[in-house]
Amino acid sequence: MTRKLTIKKEIRTLGLDLCNPRRLVGAVVRGGVYLDGVLVFPSNPIPESRSIASAILETRFFPELRLIMTHDPKARIDPGVIEKWTKLPVTQIDAARRRNPVGFRSYRVGGKELQVKSSLPPGIVREVLSTTWTTGMLPESLRIAHLLARSRFFGKNTRFQANK
Repeated sequence: MTRKLTIKKEIRTLGLDLCNPRRLVGAVVRGGVYLDGVLVFPSNPIPESRSIASAILETRFFPELRLIMTHDPKARIDPGVIEKWTKLPVTQIDAARRRNPVGFRSYRVGGKELQVKSSLPPGIVREVLSTTWTTGMLPESLRIAHLLARSRFFGKNTRFQANK
């Protein structure tokens, strides 16, 4: 059983992006407007779902989190395990242009379309997407996590490497 989800203007969501096989990055965003924090999970290889869930429980952001969104194109983590451990609803987002991936449902918000898989009712999912999706192809917490996962800031060399 997950916590009861109340959708407010500044709902705190954690976006986990697994597009980079060497790095799992999360971003905590209030609504679709304020970045509250960034989480970088130990990686190489991507940790199992249970250790990801326990790491989420240990963050200082956990008491205020209401939803976890994942962008995991290769389905390497089990959202059911994370949902069971954290007691937070987990919503899987697929921004790929594929039509009807297995178990995913298409949602259209303001002219933008996403493939979403969630245990939440469709009306709640639509409300969450309209609250957290401001610009780009992904909701804001996932968009920021995706940008950070694809960046070169977390390499072996800690110096800025944007122009290489």
